[in-house]
Amino acid sequence: MLDEALFVEFLRKRQPQPPAITMDGLDGYLTALIIGPRFIDPRKWIPLFVGDTALMAPEETAEARALQTLVAAYNAISTGLAETPDAWRPRLAPRDKGAFDPFFWWIGFLAGTDFAPRIWGPVLHGQPETGDIIAPIRDMSEPRTILDQNGVIGVAKAVVAIRTYFMPRRAKSRI
Repeated sequence: MLDEALFVEFLRKRQPQPPAITMDGLDGYLTALIIGPRFIDPRKWIPLFVGDTALMAPEETAEARALQTLVAAYNAISTGLAETPDAWRPRLAPRDKGAFDPFFWWIGFLAGTDFAPRIWGPVLHGQPETGDIIAPIRDMSEPRTILDQNGVIGVAKAVVAIRTYFMPRRAKSRI
């Protein structure tokens, strides 16, 4: 695996640029994939981050180590949401005095919904049948939004609610 600094450097050098190039952006992206309405085959999104050949790359290469880092991040989010959803928190960029900047997480999350935009639509638009469960996430879309601990908890609860909302559909989509 690559440490976080090397992984971010790897992502920033990739061409074309991946959907997220920060750890908080990656967390948002992977979170959307994990909680979304259907299982997304990793062969569709992994190459966006580590390249088309990373799945077959020799173990000692940067591509293979970046792949390990990416999969570990995915597994950590998935496990946290499945096993301890009440304790799970999004990874947001820290700011002064215990505050957090959610902007890149939000951008990554939104990009992660692109694999099933039609099905995500009612949730993203806060339509009545969803109970507007996405409101705390939508509220952090402004570039200068800063969240305190209560805001982070609100986002985490929204993520868990969206996961629960999509779970019946998602269970049917597994390979």
